[in-house]
Amino acid sequence: ARPRPSHGNATPRLKLNAAGCAPAKMTPLMWLPMTAALVPSSSLPLSKSLVTMTSPQSSLLQHAQELVPQTAVSGFDSITLLNLASLGPIENALADPVACAFWLVTFLPQNLWVLLVLLPNWSLTVRLMEPLAPIAFFSCIHLFIVGYSAGQSQEQGTAPLDLFNVLFDPTADGLGTYLELGKFRNFAAEEWTHELIWDLFVGRYIWMDGRKRGIFTSHSVLLTNLIGPPGLLLHLLTVQVTNRLKGSDEIEETPSM
Repeated sequence: ARPRPSHGNATPRLKLNAAGCAPAKMTPLMWLPMTAALVPSSSLPLSKSLVTMTSPQSSLLQHAQELVPQTAVSGFDSITLLNLASLGPIENALADPVACAFWLVTFLPQNLWVLLVLLPNWSLTVRLMEPLAPIAFFSCIHLFIVGYSAGQSQEQGTAPLDLFNVLFDPTADGLGTYLELGKFRNFAAEEWTHELIWDLFVGRYIWMDGRKRGIFTSHSVLLTNLIGPPGLLLHLLTVQVTNRLKGSDEIEETPSM
């Protein structure tokens, strides 16, 4: 379906399917005019428009209102919000820079983990993971989250600095403070991507160390991806066991990061 041409300030509309909803698959060219329009095409308030909708439509509208900041909901009419609710996870993330960065650091590195675990000696794995470029790339995305969040208010998802300072007060409830900080979306995005990037950094180190020593690392790399530091401990244990089996107590120099 193609968006109908707009008339004046009216919001462009998409052709709805039999259920009264927008198509499940929508290209950016189809949904961009809908999300960009801030002038409602209907004079009916959202609450009154919701009364005339079917149950599936009502659920989609409620989902859309969760996606759009509350301060902007009043600028969208019911049809626009229904179309916004029909967007996939990637399109939803692109509507929010922090969510987009969160998505990139969460899912893109998983392809690199697959190479490190299942194809550690493949030439493509070596070409991609020996340089620090992938780690630097994801670090830049994390830096973007930090910088972008610093320019936002508490209401926009950035944790207050005084609450963060309490986290390092040995007399305070550190865990309780951390849970409070986790309620702020920008803090949660920064912490999650922070952990994932360091896990990838350590996983790469284990893989490189194993290649130099000629020992198996897939189990240690996989554990690092799952729960972090125990993967490094498993690798150190693997090194010691392998040396014992070889009858060598020599500790080789570890590779440079």
